[in-house]
Amino acid sequence: MDLNCDDVYDDRLEEYKGSIPGETEKKSSSHSFQMMPEFNERFRAATVKELIHGVMNDELGGKKYTVEDAEMWTKNIATSVRNKVKELGFKRYKYVVQVVLGEQHGAGIKIGSRCLWDADTDHYASDVFINESIFCMTVVFAIYFY
Repeated sequence: MDLNCDDVYDDRLEEYKGSIPGETEKKSSSHSFQMMPEFNERFRAATVKELIHGVMNDELGGKKYTVEDAEMWTKNIATSVRNKVKELGFKRYKYVVQVVLGEQHGAGIKIGSRCLWDADTDHYASDVFINESIFCMTVVFAIYFY
């Protein structure tokens, strides 16, 4: 009797088909895992920058720096920006909002941050507010959730 190895393998495969997790016929499976956002679902930094600009102007416009109010302003800006960015409906993005607010003395400030970053999917938007007594910088980091 001449046995072909492929015949034995095919018989065993038919016997176990469907019992192994993830082992289904190619025709019936549809892939739901998405590595990249669709073009119309990508984070739009220009739109978010305008949103940040509006929130900072609404919160800080015409005000003078006070230590007592700075913490409240910072929290209000961060919460408002986060909620408005969420309303824009970018799918599968997680957000980190960073607000740096201080008294304007005319001196410079340097701010840096580091993180793991996927340049194809992750983005950020930022804007700066400055008046006679306040400086404020707000950054929204948008991280695509695979």
